Amino acid sequence: MKIKNILLTITILLTILIISCAFKLNDYYNTKVMVEFAKHQKEGGELPSSLSMYDNIEKYSDEYDIPKHIAYNIAYLETTYQGPFDWNYKPNRTSSAGAVGPMQVMPKTASGIHKKNVSVKTLKNDIEFNVETSMILLNKLHKKYKDWGIVCGYYNTGYPQINGYAEYCINNKDYRKNWIKYQ
Repeated sequence: MKIKNILLTITILLTILIISCAFKLNDYYNTKVMVEFAKHQKEGGELPSSLSMYDNIEKYSDEYDIPKHIAYNIAYLETTYQGPFDWNYKPNRTSSAGAVGPMQVMPKTASGIHKKNVSVKTLKNDIEFNVETSMILLNKLHKKYKDWGIVCGYYNTGYPQINGYAEYCINNKDYRKNWIKYQ
């Protein structure tokens, strides 16, 4: 029993070390996120959707060179994502226009990006797939327009324009002000 507890402690510490590298541990939120990740791993449970969103936005915004404030502001505007400790976050939404999931991606757009038919169910329920698809789209749009304002306006309307949505995305650098604090 003692050896089992020691091994569990070592596993948790290694997990924290790995996560700290993945999240480039440097602030309050990342420290608390690591604690929650370790807790959920120890309990063997599925990550809450808010932590999964955080993990995937961090990962794919880095991979596709999307500024954090753009990625998180879009998540906030699309589905009111309020950070990793938003325990009541519901990512599997569908808009009146037909946009789906945590980043509100249109199924036709996702199918075009991935060059295959993407189901509404996948977009709605697979947070990682939805977030990565969103980051790929933002990256492609930025390569085309070279202006984050136009990119965000396009993401919102399907047209290259700067609207209130775009202005919010580019001007709100302190995206964490909308986040729920750790409790």
